[in-house]
Amino acid sequence: MGGSDAPGVPGVGVAAWSASSDGYPDEGNLAVLDQIDPSAPTGNMLLDALGLDERVAVLSDARTRPITVGDVLLWPGDPIAYVPFPTVGTLSMVAQPEDVAVEAATIGREGAAGIHSALGSRVASQQLVSQVEGEMITIGIERFAKQAEKGRFQDLVYGYLEAMVVQISLTAACNAIHHLNQRCARWLLQTHDRVDNDTFGLTQEYLGVMLGVQRPSVSIAQRTLQAAGCITFRRGSITVVDREALEAAACPCYELIRSEYSRLVPLRVQH
Repeated sequence: MGGSDAPGVPGVGVAAWSASSDGYPDEGNLAVLDQIDPSAPTGNMLLDALGLDERVAVLSDARTRPITVGDVLLWPGDPIAYVPFPTVGTLSMVAQPEDVAVEAATIGREGAAGIHSALGSRVASQQLVSQVEGEMITIGIERFAKQAEKGRFQDLVYGYLEAMVVQISLTAACNAIHHLNQRCARWLLQTHDRVDNDTFGLTQEYLGVMLGVQRPSVSIAQRTLQAAGCITFRRGSITVVDREALEAAACPCYELIRSEYSRLVPLRVQH
């Protein structure tokens, strides 16, 4: 069974996407998939909570793109040309104040990256990295900013912005006070919520970046969670085998992040 519908990295330094003249990632280096059918569910919870007329307006110039593990979508200081809404897989906001990188927030089908651009800023403050393989819908920044000024889309965007602040704040506190095993369980639960499978690709190196620790520490945490019957892992992937046990192993931050999302984001799925 996959993760629940309500939510709760690649190493720094890989090549960034190049932008084409229309502001999207270079089409010569990245496959362009079919145009969006606004009448069908997209798989992204924010977009699917819109009524048909509003969804048509929001998605009028949208495209689907793959999430390819290891891609850096944005570096700090880059202009934001599009807003990605994952439908499968995850993206990660990564902070690197010095030599150590650590994840600030996980973004999956419950939200979007670069969504602060609705408030006027169109510059990335942190690195945005493709974390778990999947697919996303990209909406041009002008279209996104215009539609985020009104209607239900504005309510969803502003609610998600507040939920994102909660996630970033609790993640920072969690990294400071909770045991690595608890933090690892929390992160795995957040990722499990955002993918469609109990097994997802993840290396110890990437998980170390997510948690801000070295690979040997990640290995110890994984083995502890495996011994407790929560997960199994092999090179390059992790399988959640007992969701309830993993929730019991996690710190309270997981449930706090998840419950605040449910409170702040007014989801009512439209058909």
